[in-house]
Amino acid sequence: MPAIKHQTYIKSQPAKVFHTLTTAAGWNAWFTDRTTIVWNNDGAGEIRLRWAVNRHKVIEDGGKIVEAIPYESFIFQWCPGESPTTVKFNLHPFREGTLVILEEHGYLNSIKDIDACIGCAAGWGEALTLLKLYLEHGIVLKGDLFIGDDTADI
Repeated sequence: MPAIKHQTYIKSQPAKVFHTLTTAAGWNAWFTDRTTIVWNNDGAGEIRLRWAVNRHKVIEDGGKIVEAIPYESFIFQWCPGESPTTVKFNLHPFREGTLVILEEHGYLNSIKDIDACIGCAAGWGEALTLLKLYLEHGIVLKGDLFIGDDTADI
């Protein structure tokens, strides 16, 4: 399967973008609700991404933090389909901000993984837009992510 690739320019310094991507408070500010990140002494750790769809339903996924190089990259694994995938954020100083390049790879050629890949391809594009809006303007739109009957209790 091909890799998912997105990039966006954010008018925010790499240090701020890195902090937002490598802390639970950072993720919870713009994208998730109850994410946790636990760091080990060796610089690796675990990320658990959580979204409260309503008071009865929580979506959760995550896995091992593979690498975090301050102000340069953040790499973790999760399993949105049937096989674990690797998500990599590369941060490059650019103009007055940061070029954020996201890649995800590891999907297999199965119905469940193809479905997850298609959903994540669109989802990561939306996520980078939400990150940009948050870091540049302080705008948070994560409440708009869930539409349908499941949102009745939010």
